[in-house]
Amino acid sequence: MSLRDNTTPGDGKGRCFVRASRTAKGPASALAIAAANDKTRELQRTLYRAAKADPQRRFHALYDKVHRRDVLERAWGQVRRNRGAAGIDRTTLADVERYGVDRLLDELAADLRSGSYRPLPARRVFIPKPGSLEQRPLSIPAVRDRVAQAALKTVIEPIFEADFLPCSFGFRPRKSAHDALQILIDECWRGRRWVVETDIAQCYEAIPHSGLLSAIEERICDRRLLKLVRAMLRSGVMEDGAIRHSVTGTPQGGVASPLLANVYLHRLDREWRTRGRGSRCCERSWPNWASSPSKPRRGSCTYMKEVRGWTSSASTTAGCAPVARRLGTSPSSPVGPQPRRCSTPATASGS
Repeated sequence: MSLRDNTTPGDGKGRCFVRASRTAKGPASALAIAAANDKTRELQRTLYRAAKADPQRRFHALYDKVHRRDVLERAWGQVRRNRGAAGIDRTTLADVERYGVDRLLDELAADLRSGSYRPLPARRVFIPKPGSLEQRPLSIPAVRDRVAQAALKTVIEPIFEADFLPCSFGFRPRKSAHDALQILIDECWRGRRWVVETDIAQCYEAIPHSGLLSAIEERICDRRLLKLVRAMLRSGVMEDGAIRHSVTGTPQGGVASPLLANVYLHRLDREWRTRGRGSRCCERSWPNWASSPSKPRRGSCTYMKEVRGWTSSASTTAGCAPVARRLGTSPSSPVGPQPRRCSTPATASGS
């Protein structure tokens, strides 16, 4: 099994929503894929501009775009380029090419159009977790389901990208954890001395479906598309021959999972921006902490740069002044109950 199952093609590389697809030799020619990509990019630009122009708009006619031929061809190109393993049906990418890519896309489009599409449970495997003896659960959807997820992501991603804040770096076009690290380095040179580091315990597995759907419905009211998202979330996973369904989680390894996690966590970013007292949207005010070069001071505030880079190591390698880690202390929460659950106490790092 390839670890590429856990990657989202195109994230953090190339121009936003403008990435050429490469496809293997087969029924779909390079010229046809290029033409499909042009149509798909124009669709994404249109959706992005409409969402950006009206932050309160709710989109109601999106489902028909998920099963458009150009969108499905682009989705297949992304899945093929990612070279993932087979799902529980044991169908590989090579099997699909022998069966016929055009035939598969026609059947998938017909099922989506008629409403008869039902995703299979994902195959659950475990991979080593870097820097730990623990193992990370990875869910591998069937190839057909990965194409459907990629098509869904292609349609809804520009809508939510119009809302995401610049302080969010994980699994986004043209952004990466390295950009988050650079923010920390820059702030350190400007005299900031304290960094709050948190880690979300089992983030993908703990996201409640009800809360995630509620976050999606803030921007999308297309009932058929919401039904498709709900079906994907509730498809379950197969582990040791047993199928398990849950009311939480967007399984890590799915094509659309990183985007859905960002949609859910955007609520925290938004609350932080609304209730924080920083001069810019990506600065945050943590009560009872001071931006002191020596030690924290009670009764004052520090404006913290929120860097949600989805990495637990970014704040330990700032690279300018020496950064010592002080464990066991957590600042007061500025927003009350939060959708994030920390696996360790918040870490305040300073000189």
